[in-house]
Amino acid sequence: MHVSPAIAGLSFSAARRSSGRALGLLLQLEAWLDARSSARALYAMDDRALSDLGLSRSDVERVNADTSRTVGAA
Repeated sequence: MHVSPAIAGLSFSAARRSSGRALGLLLQLEAWLDARSSARALYAMDDRALSDLGLSRSDVERVNADTSRTVGAA
């Protein structure tokens, strides 16, 4: 069986690495979308509703910044 030089260097481990990277990117995207959704929900609340949850507007800002940093590092 003749193997084309273009695909001779490919292996299952290379395919696995690239699919692992793709999975990692998809998981990062999912985490970012989840964090964005949570931030939107918190930003939509008024100060009284945030207070009922034990949060203030500055807490929402801090949590959003922490989440952005964590998602970017993942």
